[in-house]
Amino acid sequence: MAAPKRPDNPFWEFSLAHYSRREVAEACLHLQDAYGVNINLLLFCCWTGSRGEKLNKTQIHNAQRVIAEWDKQVVQRLRQLRRYLKDSAFSAGQIEKSVRELELSAERVVQDMLADWWLGEPSANALTCDQEILGVQKANLELFLSQAGAPSLVNQSPLLWPLNRPHFSA
Repeated sequence: MAAPKRPDNPFWEFSLAHYSRREVAEACLHLQDAYGVNINLLLFCCWTGSRGEKLNKTQIHNAQRVIAEWDKQVVQRLRQLRRYLKDSAFSAGQIEKSVRELELSAERVVQDMLADWWLGEPSANALTCDQEILGVQKANLELFLSQAGAPSLVNQSPLLWPLNRPHFSA
């Protein structure tokens, strides 16, 4: 059963802001399509890094475990259906739009699950220096990508984004 929506999910707010940048969306979709990377976990690594919280292998594994069933049974199936409808010779405009909205709602559930789990975990002390935060964000992404079999990031990746921490670290 899915977790209820968090009325205030700082991870979701971060993801909306971060993913709305065209170059971030393109980088995420490339990693998803080319290497099977889970975008919600990728954004989770960015979010925790932006909070100055460095992840370890066990935490990444636990994050994957928290969302595995919902992601497999709901998100991936909705994504597959949406892509089928999009590529279909038959125009299914309104149905495709409805499925896209359902997929986004399912992604929100994933992010609520991750936020509930992570915000309940004892976490590392947040860092304050933007340079250190970028380093933690990069370390989180590199660890996750290496576990996913995806290539290493370059230092100028659009996924590395210094944010106004007080706004997103609540």
